Amino acid sequence: MSTPDNTARHILHKTTTKLPSIRKNYDFVAFKKKPGWHFVDFPCHYVCEEHAASVTVHFTTNASDIVGANAVFFSTGPFTLEEWEALQYYRNPGQIWIFATQEPASIVPDFLPPKVYRYNTYNWSFTFHSTSDIHGAYGWYTPYTQPPSTLHPLNWHKEKPKLAAWVSSRHCEGLGWNRTQFVIDLGKFIPIDTYGKCGNTTLRKNAAIAREQFKIYKFHLSLENSCCSEYLSEKVWNAFENWESVPIVIGGTKQEYERLAPPHSFIHADDFGSMKELADYIRKVSEDEHLYNEYFDWRNKGYVKQQSFEFRFPVFRQGVCKVVDRMEKIKREDNDMFDPYGPDWFGSCYRCGEHSWIRNYTVWWRRTIFAQDWEDNRILHWMDNETKQAVNSLSAKRLSQHKTV
Repeated sequence: MSTPDNTARHILHKTTTKLPSIRKNYDFVAFKKKPGWHFVDFPCHYVCEEHAASVTVHFTTNASDIVGANAVFFSTGPFTLEEWEALQYYRNPGQIWIFATQEPASIVPDFLPPKVYRYNTYNWSFTFHSTSDIHGAYGWYTPYTQPPSTLHPLNWHKEKPKLAAWVSSRHCEGLGWNRTQFVIDLGKFIPIDTYGKCGNTTLRKNAAIAREQFKIYKFHLSLENSCCSEYLSEKVWNAFENWESVPIVIGGTKQEYERLAPPHSFIHADDFGSMKELADYIRKVSEDEHLYNEYFDWRNKGYVKQQSFEFRFPVFRQGVCKVVDRMEKIKREDNDMFDPYGPDWFGSCYRCGEHSWIRNYTVWWRRTIFAQDWEDNRILHWMDNETKQAVNSLSAKRLSQHKTV
């Protein structure tokens, strides 16, 4: 007869997975800590089973600590010119520098290198954009190869008694554009319940509670903090997957939503000539059962899937192993280069709408005024002439004040 201790040992022996023999060891460095990484205990030690690789990730703010590392991640700033020069000095031959962020280009200019280092800083990118060397999309839509036989049509209109909701707790004042004021103004035409620090109703940080709370709304305002190519964040994927509602979107272009999101699943604000036209259409859809339910037809044709943050950041095992996978499968070339100023990144941002009523909410020029003269060349080439003039005027004023001190 087995004793409890013997039984426990037997179960442990049967359920313990044997790790592969380690063939390679990698050493990565995260230079400067991104806000939100406070729950990561550095150094981190991971095993990437597919390649039998052991990985250690260190965190540092000292340029000299990157010596000997296989790869260095950059995810936050700001950096001084002296830091950039020190980093270049201590860089190993063959060391891979990775530009890693889940934020849009227009709001994270603080770890762009000065233009003198534009073409010899980053080798790879790890972002949400499909052109990234390591792709970390927030979510995606996949058509069924064969629709499940168990699907049943639902009357989504009947399931959702309330009209519209907006939830946000960051960047309330606006970054690329003033989305809080947009919600306030739209709320003059239709009822909108607002949640989070930017709204008037608090909600516990619990996914299950949020899911039940938000499923009663027909529409969600899925408003991105900036308008940059393919920036479809958790706001729109939550609406699809967790809250099962129709998102009203401003962020990417309509063509990008049509390419990345489920078909006929969203309302793009820039389709309308005024805020009143947008509000009238929302009300029309909300009052027409057939019209509203058409926005859910895609659920019989495919499904959406969000990607958790562990796969979108290079300091967690899943993200680290994505980097290892690329290092193992793709031969590193000396001319590997990611241009953060190029058309796939900083050049991929634009106005949040072509209609003037949306463009009136733009505040992006505030993000282009920097503290140091060497950064002034970061003024974005996609700004219209009026915005460029405003930026240049403010820059000249700041420089004049600096000279008189």
